[in-house]
Parts: sequence; structure tokens; C-alpha cells
Amino acid sequence: MASLTKRNGYYSIVFKATLNGKSFKKTYALGTKYKKIAEQKKLEYEKLYDAGQINPFNDNWNLQDYEKEQELKGTSLTSPIINNLQKQFLREKTNVTEKTRRTYKYIIRQFMDQVGHSMPVTMINANDIRSFCLRPHLANASKKNYLKHLKAFFNWVVEKEVLEVNPCNKVGLPRTRDNLVDKIIDEEELNEIFKKFKTYQKKHQKSGAISTYEQKQHWFIPLITLAFYTGLRRKEIIQLRWEHVNLKDRFLRVTDTKNGYERTVPIFDKLYTELSKWHEFNRNPKKGLVFPSPRSVPNGEIALMGDNVSKRFKYYATEEAKLKDSIHFHGLRHSCATFLLRNGFNVIEVKNMLGHKSLEVTNKYVHLVANDLLNTASKNGLIT
Repeated sequence: MASLTKRNGYYSIVFKATLNGKSFKKTYALGTKYKKIAEQKKLEYEKLYDAGQINPFNDNWNLQDYEKEQELKGTSLTSPIINNLQKQFLREKTNVTEKTRRTYKYIIRQFMDQVGHSMPVTMINANDIRSFCLRPHLANASKKNYLKHLKAFFNWVVEKEVLEVNPCNKVGLPRTRDNLVDKIIDEEELNEIFKKFKTYQKKHQKSGAISTYEQKQHWFIPLITLAFYTGLRRKEIIQLRWEHVNLKDRFLRVTDTKNGYERTVPIFDKLYTELSKWHEFNRNPKKGLVFPSPRSVPNGEIALMGDNVSKRFKYYATEEAKLKDSIHFHGLRHSCATFLLRNGFNVIEVKNMLGHKSLEVTNKYVHLVANDLLNTASKNGLIT
């Protein structure tokens, strides 16, 4: 009696009937490019037609007007759509920080971009969750984070008695090998990256391919040095201000942290040298961003783009220095943790310096320096 057709990516419903040997056909746009939504609407409209509640062949009847009328009455052909539910969820989620609310909003909206903002929530299943959270290109931490936030959202939907079962319950994270060791670099590799950076800049400045202040990326060596020797997160670095850097007493304070707790980080010799040169290069500022964007103006300070920082590091590390493709900017944080352990810092000190929430996070680095621990034991006569 009814069928679906698709044109320019969007679905329409086609009603067919035969009267006195003559065939009639009416086509109405459903306004969706998602097959699930189109199929549910098709089933509902067939039921309404069979019950004599609508007549799609009547010239005075229009599907779009009918749906608007239902909305005004507070009824719908479908179950509550995910877009409306996520808005209500965010309004009611008052027991979390604003930062956490933004994370929920970001993840749920990404999910809606995949399944459709007007997707009836009852039609979302474990496969939809799985295909979003377990995308191959995502890091394991991201997969876990996406699943955790979606599970909380759908638990709320279950509490509202819109769903009986949380579709996330059937989705499990795959067990993967901890490949931290593949993301870590040492001081020798760090220096190789800087060497390649300088060679690249010299070559392309000489040819004229690099000429502007922005292209010269003066921030690269001091910023990467800071990342390696402090373990600060990318966001903490690009938001770091000179007001929080004490070159005289050799420490810096991290105020905008992931867990909300400020922390103090020592400035080691190599970082002190680079930061001092960078401070002088920028005319010894007393305040402002440590790494402002080249596009900043005197009355309009702009932070460096985090993605650009990561891409530049990735390029010089893997394309120029030819390090492993698994090397990424966040790996500098892991590199700092192992550097500290290898230089005699205990796990409590490393935890505090990197701002880990628990010792469990810090302990994952201990096995990476097992050889160092064995060497220390041998020196102390504990292993002969």
C-alpha cells in the first residue's frame, strides 16, 4: 500500500491505491535522510490509513501540515526524538560542572550527527552505539570516554521510562594491548626532532617558502620542551600565562586543570634555558599568554590552536625525524612520566606533578622503566 523512495539523499513515502480499475499514487516528502526514521513513519502512516484516520489521496490533505498539527497537539507519530531528549537531559543535569555539561553536549551531538537529530530514541540500538564509540581511528581512551557519557545519557532515558533497556549495556570495549611504550620518546629523540625542525626551517626560509612570522613557528622548540619536561596537557600549555611562571624561583603554576586542582611544577635546567630565551624573545612580558598565536594583536590576545600544535609536532616527529607513526603530542606527557621515574622521582611525586587523579594512572608507567629498577637493585646489591 505504501513504499519508500529516495531522491537527493532524502526519503519520501509513496501511497498507492486502485479504484475502479484505475491506479492512484501520491508521494510525500518525509524530510529525513535516515532510513530508520523513514521506515517507522511508513509503518505508522500505513496504520493510520488502514484505520481511516488519514486519506493521503485527498487533495486537501498534506503530510507536512498533518505532522505540524500533531506537534501542536503534543502528540507524535514516533517516540521522543533524541534531539529533544538531549536538551532536557542537559537542562536537568545540574549536579555536574559546566565543563562536564559541555562534554556531554559535545559527545551526544556527535552521536546525533551520526544517527540523525530526529531519530526516535526507541529505534537506537547497540549497533548504533558500537559504530559510534568503537570507530577504528579513535584512541582507546576516547572510545571509553564516549561510551561512558552515552551510557549515562541513556540511563537517564531509561529512568524517564522512555526506554526499558539501555542500548549501551550490550556494547563492550575491546581488550587491547597497552601500547604506551610506542608513544614515548626520550631526550635523544626529542633533540632529533628539534634538529630536524631547525634544518627544515633553515632550508625553506632560504628558498623563500617560509617568510612570515607565523610560518617560522618560533614557539615550537620552547613549547615542545615545556611539554616534555613538565607533562602538562596541551590545553594547560596553550592557556599558560606568564603570571604563573616564576623563572627566578624555577617553578610554574598550572591553574586551569582537568581535575580542577592547581598544581606547582618545577622548571628543570633545560626547560629554564628555553623558557628564558623565549621570555627574552617576547620582550620579557610580565603577563599574558606564554604562547600567544602569531595572529594576536596588542588588544586582542589569541591562544595557539591546539590542533595546529599537535599537527606540527606530529609532522616533525614522524615525517622529518622518522620516528614511529604512533608518536603524538599527548605522548610527550607519557614521556615526561617515564623521564621522571628514570631520574629518581617516586610515583607520588610523578602523580602530583602530572596532576593524575589517582595512583592507578601513574602506576601504568612503572613497568616501562623496569630495566631501570633492575639496574638500581643491582647497584644496591639486591640482585647479584
